[in-house]
Amino acid sequence: MRGDSSGTSRTRCKNTTPSVRVVGVDDGAFRANKRVQQRTLLAAVLFRGLHVDALRLGRIEVDGRDANEVLVSLLRSLRFDAVMLSGISFGGFNLVNIAQLAKAARRPVIAVAGERPDNSAVRKALRMHFSDWPDRWEMVRAAGRLYSFRPLPEEPRLYFEVKGTSPAVAKKIIGSMSMISRLPEPIRVAGILARGLSAILSLGAH
Repeated sequence: MRGDSSGTSRTRCKNTTPSVRVVGVDDGAFRANKRVQQRTLLAAVLFRGLHVDALRLGRIEVDGRDANEVLVSLLRSLRFDAVMLSGISFGGFNLVNIAQLAKAARRPVIAVAGERPDNSAVRKALRMHFSDWPDRWEMVRAAGRLYSFRPLPEEPRLYFEVKGTSPAVAKKIIGSMSMISRLPEPIRVAGILARGLSAILSLGAH
C-alpha cells in the first residue's frame, strides 16, 4: 500500500466538475454460440459529477447491427452532457458508429480504450466472419482519429476517439471522471453493473 495519498485524492477531487453529466456505456457477458442467436446486456449509467443518477438497461444482438439503435433508445429519457463508451464494439462485433450517435444524441460521444486498438486485426476478423464486413469496417473508420493521454500521471495512457467536441474538451471530461483509476468512473461502473447483472440473469435462466 502506498503512503499517505490524501493529497492526491484532494487534487483529483478538485479537478472534478460536480455538475457535468456523463453517461457511461458498457456491455455484459455472453457465451459464444454461433448456432443460437444471442443477446447481451447494454448498461448506460448516468453520472452527475461522481454520483450515479440513473441506470438504463437494454439488450443488443451478439455480433448484430443494433447497437446504435438501442443506445439512442436508452439515452432518450436521460439529460446529459456527454456519452462515454467503452470502445466502439459491444456484444462481440456489434459496432457503434459514434458519428451517427453524436448526431442523434446532439451531444459529444467519446469512445475510450485502455489498450491501443488494433484496427488491422479488427478488419481481418470482420472480413473473415461477416459478409457485410465493408459496412462494419466503415463504422470503425467513422470513429476517426485516435488520441491518447494520461488522465493520471502515474498510470499508463488511455486511448480515445471523439465526435461532437474537440479532443481537448474530451480530455477534460475523461480526466474529470478518472478518480479511482485511469478508467473513467462512468464506463468502469457501467462495466461492473453489466457483467454482474448478466451473471444474475444467467443464473435465473437455469
